[in-house]
Amino acid sequence: MSMPQQKITCFRATGDTVAAATAIAADRGDSALTVVFATTDHDLAAMGAELAARGVHRVIGAATGRIISEQGFEPRGVTGFHLPAGRFAAADTLLEDVAGMGLPELRARVRQLQLELGSGPGGAFGHRFALLLVDAESRCEERLAAVLGMELNGVPLIGGSAGDLYFNPLGHPPGSTRLLYHGSAKRGAAILCLVASATPVIAYCHNHYMPSDKKFVITDADPARRLVREIDGRAALAVYAAACGFRRPPRESRDFAPFPLMIRIGGHYYARGMQRIYPDGALEFACALEPGLVVALAKPGDMIASLETLFATMRRQIGAPELVIGVDCAARTAYMERQGLAKGIEALLQQHAVTGFSSLGEQFNTIHANNSFTCLGIAPLS
Repeated sequence: MSMPQQKITCFRATGDTVAAATAIAADRGDSALTVVFATTDHDLAAMGAELAARGVHRVIGAATGRIISEQGFEPRGVTGFHLPAGRFAAADTLLEDVAGMGLPELRARVRQLQLELGSGPGGAFGHRFALLLVDAESRCEERLAAVLGMELNGVPLIGGSAGDLYFNPLGHPPGSTRLLYHGSAKRGAAILCLVASATPVIAYCHNHYMPSDKKFVITDADPARRLVREIDGRAALAVYAAACGFRRPPRESRDFAPFPLMIRIGGHYYARGMQRIYPDGALEFACALEPGLVVALAKPGDMIASLETLFATMRRQIGAPELVIGVDCAARTAYMERQGLAKGIEALLQQHAVTGFSSLGEQFNTIHANNSFTCLGIAPLS
């Protein structure tokens, strides 16, 4: 099957929502899917209406504290990409009230997307990936990623939890929305999109941490609320702060950003960052931690060098990517900004055509991660 020589189109827009929608629509061409990442100063309901008025209907998106565009990390603006219909096909579904959705329904939705994609133009394309966007306030990403990833049976899944609570804790007024689906703004939901591609894809869940020799046991926790009250039978904050070398427990969770806890899953270590300290010394993490779980204190490595290694691996496997969909943990983004690393990392992201956003959690295959850069590279047409 001969393929039209169509390129993926990335866009970046500044200004108000009308101007952004105009810029997005101008570049869409014959798009199989449009993906939008907007900072939270944009009203997603208004954005959806403006895009629909300009003929952009197959669109999904997320509100976020930082977008990742061709200019790097930006606290204001809109970015995203159009996947051309000659090379891609997409099937998507809205998972409303996702926290209350049962396992049979979630599995059925995946099977529905697989049938839809396979019976349409996507049946001619040999590569698949899944993109998941979740309202972070649903707090169900662990279960969601596990069920969807298992049902996808080897199709790479990446995703991110939408919201701005890390950079702006008071930035979500009641009723605000974090997801955009086909012209409508949604909250408490998730969007699952299955994409067929004519060129190879590859996904990674990357972090720059190494587990140290300091290991602990979670002894009192509430996984549903992602709270840890005790570690090794003592107040969680006191144990964690002492392990990090603080003489006095810090008051801000960001002080712990260089030293997340790590858990081992399937031979790999994944970071579990802390995002809130409560007055009683309880800690809220970005992922659930259960009583009895053994965790290791992380040691930070070189962020720039580790990303260079990641992209070198990607280039060996699929060549120089035409697009990398990147989901970077907001804690990582904040840390690199505080440490003066943003410019060096932005240069790497620009070299590898990364478009994405800073998230409140990252999904990778069957795992809900955080403190990670989770990404999917798409190979260019040969």
